[in-house]
Amino acid sequence: MKSPARLLAVLAFAAAVSSAAASERFVPADPAFVVANVSETVPDDALRPLVDAWRRSPDDGTAVLLATELLARAHERREPMFVGRAEAVLATRAARPGASGAVLRLHAQTLQYRHDFTGAARLLDAVLDADPRDQVARTLRASVRLVRGDFPGARVDCAQLAGTGGAQARVGFACLAEAMAGAGDIGPARALLAAIRPAASAADAYLLAVRGELGERAGDPDAAIADYSAALALAPHDDSIRAALSDALAARGRAAEAFALLEIDRPAVALRVRRALVAPADRRPRLAADAAEWLALESARHDARHDREGALLALGQDDAARALAAARANFQNQRELSDVRVLARAAIAAGDRDAQNDLRRWLLTTGFRDVVTERILGVATGG
Repeated sequence: MKSPARLLAVLAFAAAVSSAAASERFVPADPAFVVANVSETVPDDALRPLVDAWRRSPDDGTAVLLATELLARAHERREPMFVGRAEAVLATRAARPGASGAVLRLHAQTLQYRHDFTGAARLLDAVLDADPRDQVARTLRASVRLVRGDFPGARVDCAQLAGTGGAQARVGFACLAEAMAGAGDIGPARALLAAIRPAASAADAYLLAVRGELGERAGDPDAAIADYSAALALAPHDDSIRAALSDALAARGRAAEAFALLEIDRPAVALRVRRALVAPADRRPRLAADAAEWLALESARHDARHDREGALLALGQDDAARALAAARANFQNQRELSDVRVLARAAIAAGDRDAQNDLRRWLLTTGFRDVVTERILGVATGG
């Protein structure tokens, strides 16, 4: 379940693939700013044999083994350069006729991490056309559809996963609940998850995270915080769960707890921005500048742009016009809870009635329910 929609709580970090040819050179204002960890460029003893095998025989098998290890390191070390390396290893193989399903799946994951959801979906469609029983590809495609707000499409994939049995069925039911809630059935979705007793696996971290989000959207923030906390305990490296929990804590006025949660080693951009927004007043300017520099670095080297975080930071700096531009750009590509909320906040802050009405129409059309968004926009979308 490796996806940006928390579908397997792996590799959900903010900066993704570095481009070797940036159009503008990035020069940080702070001389202590770390642009790259050069020590990570040298393969260690565990990675070197995989690199050597791939260089001797760059076929699908060696590419898959090397890329899998690179993606695992990206997640464990919060080092996005490994994602870029994995994509470089996979891209040529994926472009060849008859590329294996494993190559296409892994390449789709690298595209997701840099927010090329259209490209990722195209690869996953090809895998599933060739083998409709490929559960990993179906899970990944469901995650792409959820992120993009294609709730009917996600519901189809999730329902098939729910019928598989075992841990994958638990993933499927959690995924199905998320898709149901996106399309307006938040009550039945919460009831579905309430009937499942979480255990202690990655699948259960995802289930708890979804349950937490649905609790937030239904107006039960304390239950949401409890579920997010339990999910993070099962998946402590998952930055999307950490971000969701920090947002929920901040919304309850528990900024100090949110800040402590975000004080981790090598935080991703999404966490850096949130840390700046909840920081004590004396630390806020420096941390906001740090977050802004990371966002600028992404732009300069053509990484995945994190417009949602750009919008959040702009709102924190009372720049409504910049926030709305970023939130609108983000909403074209991502339509998860935090994307919906930041667009609502930015539209109201900017006093842009067209943006407000566009979002109201989307809520009514999809059935997406969130009490916070509805309160921001001053609307009720019905039961």
